[in-house]
Amino acid sequence: MEYLRVGTIIRTIGLRGEVKVYPTTDFRDSRFKSGNHLFLSKDDGNLKEVTIKIHSKNGECDNLIFKEISSIEEAEKYVHYNLLVEKDNKVLRKDEYFYTDLIECTVIFDNDILIGEVKNVEEYASYRTLRVKRDNGKDVLIPFVDAFIKTVDIESKKIIVKFIEGLL
Repeated sequence: MEYLRVGTIIRTIGLRGEVKVYPTTDFRDSRFKSGNHLFLSKDDGNLKEVTIKIHSKNGECDNLIFKEISSIEEAEKYVHYNLLVEKDNKVLRKDEYFYTDLIECTVIFDNDILIGEVKNVEEYASYRTLRVKRDNGKDVLIPFVDAFIKTVDIESKKIIVKFIEGLL
Protein backbone atom coordinates (compact mmCIF):
# COMPACT_ATOMS: atom_id res chain seq x y z
CA MET A 1 0.00 0.00 0.00
CA GLU A 2 1.22 3.51 -0.82
CA TYR A 3 0.76 6.37 1.66
CA LEU A 4 0.72 10.14 1.43
CA ARG A 5 1.81 12.55 4.16
CA VAL A 6 -1.02 14.94 5.03
CA GLY A 7 0.55 16.60 8.05
CA THR A 8 3.02 16.55 10.91
CA ILE A 9 2.25 16.74 14.62
CA ILE A 10 4.15 19.77 15.92
CA ARG A 11 3.07 19.86 19.59
CA THR A 12 0.47 18.90 22.16
CA ILE A 13 -2.36 21.10 23.38
CA GLY A 14 -3.99 20.77 26.79
CA LEU A 15 -4.24 17.62 28.88
CA ARG A 16 -6.74 15.49 26.88
CA GLY A 17 -4.32 14.36 24.16
CA GLU A 18 -5.09 17.10 21.62
CA VAL A 19 -2.33 17.78 19.09
CA LYS A 20 -1.47 20.67 16.81
CA VAL A 21 -0.81 19.57 13.21
CA TYR A 22 1.00 21.37 10.43
CA PRO A 23 -0.99 20.27 7.34
CA THR A 24 0.70 19.26 4.07
CA THR A 25 -2.49 18.72 2.11
CA ASP A 26 -4.81 20.92 0.09
CA PHE A 27 -7.76 18.82 1.31
CA ARG A 28 -7.69 19.71 5.02
CA ASP A 29 -11.45 19.58 5.55
CA SER A 30 -11.89 16.17 3.97
CA ARG A 31 -8.64 14.61 5.25
CA PHE A 32 -9.20 15.68 8.87
CA LYS A 33 -12.95 15.00 9.09
CA SER A 34 -14.21 13.32 12.27
CA GLY A 35 -14.29 9.55 11.84
CA ASN A 36 -11.48 9.42 9.27
CA HIS A 37 -8.59 7.03 9.78
CA LEU A 38 -4.99 8.23 9.63
CA PHE A 39 -1.67 6.54 10.27
CA LEU A 40 1.08 7.88 12.54
CA SER A 41 4.62 7.25 11.33
CA LYS A 42 8.12 8.26 12.45
CA ASP A 43 9.94 7.36 9.19
CA ASP A 44 10.78 3.86 10.44
CA GLY A 45 8.00 2.13 8.52
CA ASN A 46 5.94 1.35 11.63
CA LEU A 47 2.40 2.67 11.40
CA LYS A 48 -0.14 3.27 14.15
CA GLU A 49 -3.71 3.66 12.93
CA VAL A 50 -5.74 6.39 14.62
CA THR A 51 -9.28 7.71 14.20
CA ILE A 52 -10.08 11.42 14.26
CA LYS A 53 -12.51 12.24 17.06
CA ILE A 54 -12.50 16.06 16.86
CA HIS A 55 -11.03 18.45 14.28
CA SER A 56 -10.76 22.23 14.48
CA LYS A 57 -8.81 24.73 12.42
CA ASN A 58 -6.23 26.91 14.11
CA GLY A 59 -5.03 29.45 11.51
CA GLU A 60 -2.63 27.68 9.17
CA CYS A 61 -2.61 24.61 11.44
CA ASP A 62 -5.20 22.10 12.59
CA ASN A 63 -6.00 20.75 16.05
CA LEU A 64 -6.92 17.08 16.28
CA ILE A 65 -8.10 14.73 18.99
CA PHE A 66 -7.82 11.00 18.26
CA LYS A 67 -10.06 8.33 19.78
CA GLU A 68 -6.99 6.24 20.64
CA ILE A 69 -5.06 9.01 22.47
CA SER A 70 -6.64 10.40 25.63
CA SER A 71 -3.83 12.04 27.62
CA ILE A 72 -1.03 14.52 27.14
CA GLU A 73 1.50 11.82 28.07
CA GLU A 74 0.31 9.60 25.22
CA ALA A 75 0.16 12.52 22.78
CA GLU A 76 3.71 13.65 23.61
CA LYS A 77 5.02 10.33 22.25
CA TYR A 78 3.80 11.34 18.77
CA VAL A 79 5.19 14.88 18.52
CA HIS A 80 7.11 15.16 15.20
CA TYR A 81 5.32 12.10 13.80
CA ASN A 82 3.88 12.31 10.29
CA LEU A 83 0.19 11.79 9.58
CA LEU A 84 -0.37 9.54 6.58
CA VAL A 85 -3.36 8.43 4.51
CA GLU A 86 -3.65 5.66 1.99
CA LYS A 87 -3.13 7.07 -1.49
CA ASP A 88 -6.42 7.30 -3.34
CA ASN A 89 -6.48 8.83 -6.81
CA LYS A 90 -10.27 9.13 -6.62
CA VAL A 91 -9.97 12.28 -4.48
CA LEU A 92 -8.35 14.16 -7.37
CA ARG A 93 -10.27 16.08 -9.99
CA LYS A 94 -9.14 16.47 -13.59
CA ASP A 95 -5.79 18.27 -13.82
CA GLU A 96 -4.96 17.73 -10.11
CA TYR A 97 -1.89 15.76 -9.08
CA PHE A 98 -0.22 14.50 -5.95
CA TYR A 99 3.15 16.20 -5.46
CA THR A 100 4.79 12.81 -5.03
CA ASP A 101 3.63 11.87 -8.55
CA LEU A 102 5.20 15.01 -10.06
CA ILE A 103 8.60 14.50 -8.43
CA GLU A 104 11.09 12.75 -10.76
CA CYS A 105 9.02 13.59 -13.85
CA THR A 106 11.09 14.60 -16.87
CA VAL A 107 10.36 18.18 -17.96
CA ILE A 108 10.58 18.98 -21.68
CA PHE A 109 9.77 22.06 -23.76
CA ASP A 110 7.10 21.51 -26.40
CA ASN A 111 9.89 21.79 -29.02
CA ASP A 112 11.56 18.65 -27.54
CA ILE A 113 14.35 20.46 -25.65
CA LEU A 114 15.06 18.68 -22.35
CA ILE A 115 14.91 20.95 -19.30
CA GLY A 116 15.53 18.44 -16.50
CA GLU A 117 13.77 16.47 -13.78
CA VAL A 118 11.33 17.70 -11.11
CA LYS A 119 13.16 17.74 -7.80
CA ASN A 120 10.46 19.35 -5.66
CA VAL A 121 7.10 21.12 -5.77
CA GLU A 122 7.21 24.39 -3.85
CA GLU A 123 4.24 26.42 -2.67
CA TYR A 124 4.23 30.17 -2.91
CA ALA A 125 1.39 32.54 -2.05
CA SER A 126 0.06 32.86 -5.59
CA TYR A 127 0.87 29.46 -7.18
CA ARG A 128 2.81 26.22 -6.98
CA THR A 129 6.19 25.97 -8.65
CA LEU A 130 8.19 23.04 -9.98
CA ARG A 131 11.86 23.05 -8.99
CA VAL A 132 13.54 21.37 -11.94
CA LYS A 133 17.08 20.00 -11.57
CA ARG A 134 19.19 20.48 -14.67
CA ASP A 135 22.14 18.28 -15.57
CA ASN A 136 24.41 21.16 -16.49
CA GLY A 137 23.31 24.15 -14.46
CA LYS A 138 21.31 25.68 -11.67
CA ASP A 139 17.79 24.55 -10.81
CA VAL A 140 14.99 26.15 -12.82
CA LEU A 141 11.73 27.27 -11.21
CA ILE A 142 8.67 26.79 -13.43
CA PRO A 143 5.26 27.99 -12.23
CA PHE A 144 2.79 25.09 -12.27
CA VAL A 145 0.07 27.09 -14.03
CA ASP A 146 -1.68 26.78 -17.41
CA ALA A 147 0.37 29.64 -18.89
CA PHE A 148 3.50 27.44 -18.63
CA ILE A 149 2.36 23.81 -18.42
CA LYS A 150 1.07 22.23 -21.61
CA THR A 151 0.57 18.60 -20.57
CA VAL A 152 1.24 16.34 -17.60
CA ASP A 153 1.51 12.58 -18.16
CA ILE A 154 1.99 10.85 -14.81
CA GLU A 155 2.04 7.38 -16.42
CA SER A 156 5.11 8.16 -18.54
CA LYS A 157 6.54 10.58 -15.90
CA LYS A 158 6.69 13.44 -18.42
CA ILE A 159 5.69 17.12 -18.21
CA ILE A 160 5.57 19.22 -21.38
CA VAL A 161 6.16 22.94 -20.87
CA LYS A 162 5.35 25.69 -23.39
CA PHE A 163 8.54 27.10 -24.89
CA ILE A 164 9.10 30.56 -23.47
CA GLU A 165 12.20 32.45 -24.61
CA GLY A 166 14.46 33.29 -21.70
CA LEU A 167 13.02 30.76 -19.23
CA LEU A 168 16.36 28.98 -19.04
